[in-house]
Amino acid sequence: MKHFINETANTPVVWKSDIKSKELKVQDIKSLAYDINNNNFEIKTNKEQDYNIFFKFDESNIGVKISEDNINRLKDFFKEDNFIETKKGIILDKDAAAFVAGWFSDIAYKRNLLAADKNNDGEIRGKENKYTLNNFNEILVRSIDPKTKEEIMVSVAIIGTYLPNIFDTPDSLTTSISDVLDKTLDDDKNLDGIVTFKEYLNIGDKDYDHIYLAGNINKKNDDSSLRTFTVKTKDIDELREKELEELKKLAALEKLKNKGLEALSNDEKKLLKDLSINAKELSEKLKINEDKLKDLINNNKLADFVNFSQDFIKTLSETKLIDIRV
Repeated sequence: MKHFINETANTPVVWKSDIKSKELKVQDIKSLAYDINNNNFEIKTNKEQDYNIFFKFDESNIGVKISEDNINRLKDFFKEDNFIETKKGIILDKDAAAFVAGWFSDIAYKRNLLAADKNNDGEIRGKENKYTLNNFNEILVRSIDPKTKEEIMVSVAIIGTYLPNIFDTPDSLTTSISDVLDKTLDDDKNLDGIVTFKEYLNIGDKDYDHIYLAGNINKKNDDSSLRTFTVKTKDIDELREKELEELKKLAALEKLKNKGLEALSNDEKKLLKDLSINAKELSEKLKINEDKLKDLINNNKLADFVNFSQDFIKTLSETKLIDIRV
């Protein structure tokens, strides 16, 4: 079934942490070289402890394994003096180090892969996946393609990111910080530190992907670090325009909460302005006291507001969670 994403194509689903660029000191390079030569890394980022890229993160020396393609992409993107060649791999410096460290921080801590590795063997396996925060919540509505008359799914909003895994993961499915970092660099097509929904789906210039509902396995499942689950609503023709507008507002709120005001488009800012103006009407729909709603909106308590808003999504239609594993 075709899965059209015009409304959500540019919505971020993951983004790197903000790590400031610093130039390595002589002592930093010596410390990294010692750990590289002795494979002496406290944080294990893959089971084999086989690394080819090295950098400093806070006070720790970190080693990761990424593909040659991604190494070459980094070399093409950052200046030559950001890379220090060694016999066992490359030490990253300056902007390149900050960029990769930012993605490492996102994966290890925001997505919680480091803590999910309960036995500290460098691999996240089976039940350990339930401790990761790799999911995001996509709202889909059913429609009919006016040209082909085929049933399609239309992506309306991404509501919630960095969510826990609610699905059982077999022991045969394993991943690691290195694997997810390499996959994320693949997904970050323009190396801007953000993976949008369209980048994540890897559909190029197309405006649709093929969606695989329960019972169908997507071939990308084997190497995908993220798992989406879908809230399925009524047919799109049954959704009033106003209800779709509210979903867009919730998506804008989530983006504001996670990325800040500067990340919002002018249309999204207008939606949130309207949301604040229409607090009375919205409070009735959300079954929240109007004063409480204004407090949530005006006093930067957006996480609480989004939590309240989940109940509103349920009022739009009969909902069902579907494991689509894209």
